[in-house]
This record gives sequence, structure tokens and C-alpha cells, in this order.
Amino acid sequence: MPFPGPSFRLRPLAFTAFAMITVLGAVAIAFYLVNLAGERVFLARERDVALAERQILAEVFNSEGSQGLVTRMERRSRLAAAEAHYGLFDIHGRRLGGDLLAAPASPPLDGWAKVHARTKAGPIAFYATAGRLPDGSLLIVGRDTAGQRDFEARTADGLLVGLAIVVTTSLGVGLLLNALLIQRAGAVASVAERIAAGDLRARAEVSERGDSFDRIGASLNRMLDRIEELLTGMRTVTDSLAHDLRTPLTRMRGAVDSALDPATGEADCRAALEEVSLELERVSSVFTALIDIARAESGLSREMMQPVRLDEVVLDVASLFAPVLEDAGQQLEIVAPGSTIIEGHEQLLRQAIGNLLFNAARHAGSGATVKLEVLNGAGLAEIVVADDGPGIPEADRGRVKDRFVRLDEARGGSGSGLGLSIVAAAAKLHGGELRLEDNRPGLRAVLTLTRGTPA
Repeated sequence: MPFPGPSFRLRPLAFTAFAMITVLGAVAIAFYLVNLAGERVFLARERDVALAERQILAEVFNSEGSQGLVTRMERRSRLAAAEAHYGLFDIHGRRLGGDLLAAPASPPLDGWAKVHARTKAGPIAFYATAGRLPDGSLLIVGRDTAGQRDFEARTADGLLVGLAIVVTTSLGVGLLLNALLIQRAGAVASVAERIAAGDLRARAEVSERGDSFDRIGASLNRMLDRIEELLTGMRTVTDSLAHDLRTPLTRMRGAVDSALDPATGEADCRAALEEVSLELERVSSVFTALIDIARAESGLSREMMQPVRLDEVVLDVASLFAPVLEDAGQQLEIVAPGSTIIEGHEQLLRQAIGNLLFNAARHAGSGATVKLEVLNGAGLAEIVVADDGPGIPEADRGRVKDRFVRLDEARGGSGSGLGLSIVAAAAKLHGGELRLEDNRPGLRAVLTLTRGTPA
């Protein structure tokens, strides 16, 4: 789907910078959340400690009285951490002990809250808990923010160290990734440039890692193989057309010249026109066959695929060619199990089966037995045409499927050399293949078809 506005471009360095900034932002947010959660845990711990200490001091008052409590508080004020604060005030608000010079305006009785008070060092803000003793005096135990600030400072130091590690690591990984991307993309671009310069044999290097660039390279190589195959086929067709059509065109030219000669009689003129008609029909059949092959190999004929009863098609074609085989002095045997359904191009399948039977009629020889068989397999169907004639030499079985190839010296007769090419193209359209095997004696032609719609 195209991007709206300016075209989207992947710039490795910009992408690396963006990724690093994103990672840094994520790390900063993560540290902030950790710091926030840490502060809550820290304050909760300080509250629990202060409440427990207030309870202990209240028990000291119960056991040792007010003077004993003051003595304990003075000792705690000297020995406790700097952030610890204590205060004992009588019912009238006069200071009895501790480092607090005056009680807060609204002491948090049996609670935990932030308050303001004064010490010898000056005004302070701190979290405190307060409680009334049995004689009505006010006991205050608190903690200022020094510990919290120390915690935040340590967290900030950790954040800076973490950010430094992340920045260094991200920058190194980003630069390495950028170099790898440029290297791999440059290799693919180099192959594309060689192809653009006319070197169709250039191929992208594909490793066994199977990463994205390997998949791109493999797809590019398959595309190049297909292009080279099509170009080779086109050159072969062009060369073969130039060779095979030269003779009929020369004959037509001669026949037309003969018909135009005033000295030519009516009967000879008619014979010349009939010869032109036959040659035109032959040329037309060659072009039609080439178009069928091209549509099948390119996949354009796939739009006409539909469910086909293969057994019915085979029996129908066999009934049409039975007289041809009979005239050739051959016997036809048919083995077609019922209800063989595939997704196929019925017209092309009929033409392919007919070509196999026609080849057997032409080349198997008089007295031969031709067997037409339909075989079912797992996800496959096979159409087999086997004869016990002279067969095809093993060295020629591969090239005889190419366009315009005729083994006249081995099999006799004439033709365009496109019959088996059409069969091979039909097999390819149906996701299968054409195999030519030794029937011992004779030839066994196997047309393999997939049952489903080929990809």
C-alpha cells in the first residue's frame, strides 16, 4: 500500500539514530518509573520504622516516666542518623526533649504526613508521626528528606551509568547494523546493476542463514532464472520460426508466382492456390500452437481453470482418436477409473492427451498396442500413454520436449515439432510435469497433474 505524501525511504543512519533515541527515551521512562516506585517503598519503610520507634518510646514513658523518656530521646538524637528527628512537648506545647524546638502546627496523630517545624539548624520539612502519651504530652518521631535525597542521588547515578552503557551499546550495534545493511543491500544492488548492463547470468549471493536479504536474493535469482528461460525460449522460437517458416513461405511465393503467370492454365492455377491454402493452414497451426504454449507457460490460461472430470475427458479424447489409431494398424487399450476430478484447463488437457495419442499413432508403427491410462495418487493424477513401438533414445528424451525439435531421422514423418511442447506446457500450467520413460519396449509418456489449483 503506497504511503501518502512524500515517498517513504529507509535511511540506515537516520533509522539507527531514531532507534537509539527511542531506546534512550524508553530507558529514561523505565528509570523514572523505577525511581518513583523506589521512593514509595522508601517512604513506606521510613513510616514503618518511625511508627515502631514511637511505640517503643511510648513504652519507655510507661515504664520509666517522662524523665526516662527524655533521657532516651536525647541519646537517640545524638546517636541516630542525621535525618531522624524527635520531639516531646507537654500538654501546653512546651518543649521537654528532642531536637525539635517547637511542635508542628498540625501534628499527624497516629498517622504519617509531611509537616514543618524548627530545629537549632533552622526550619525543616519532614515526614512525621505523633501520638499523645497518658499525661497528655505530645511525642513526635520523624524523618526528613535527606535519606530520600540520597536515594534519588544514587538512583540518578545508576541512571547515568545505565544510559552511558545503553548509548555506547546502541551506537555500536547501530553502526554495525548499518554497515551490514549497506553491505548486503550493496551486494543486491550490484547484481541489479550488472543485470541492467546486460549480464543476465549475474546472480545474488545467497547464504545458508536464510535472513531477509537471503530471501530477497533467492527471489531475485528465481526471477532471473525465469527471465533467462523465457528469453532463451524466445530466441529459440525466433530462430525456429525463421527456419521453419522459410520453406512454407517460399513455397507459397512460388505457388503465387505460378498462379499469376499468364501461361498457367486454370487447373494449374487452382492447384497452386490449393497449395497456398495448405501452407497457410500449416503456418496458422504453428502460430496457434505457439500461442497456446506461451499462455500456458506464462500462467495466463489459469483464469480458465475449473473442476474437470479427468476420466470423462480421457474417454472422450480416446473415442476421437480411436479411428486414427485403427487406421495406423494399432490397438488402443483404455484404463480410466471413475470420478477423477482435478482443477484444470479442459481444452488444453484435451489437446495434450490428443497430441500424445497422435504421436503414438504416427511413430509406434503398425501392429503396436497403445495403452491410455489414468492413475490416481496423493494429491496427483497421472495420464499415461504407453506403446510398444520403437520408442525414443534416452539421450533425446529431454530435448524432444523443446519447441520445433523433430527426430525425423529416428521416427520418420513431418510436423511442426510442437506437439510435446504443448503437453509439457499443459503439465506446467497444472503444477506437474511431462516424463518420457522407457516402456521396454516402446515409449511411456506420463503427464502428471496436481488435483488442486496450482500456486
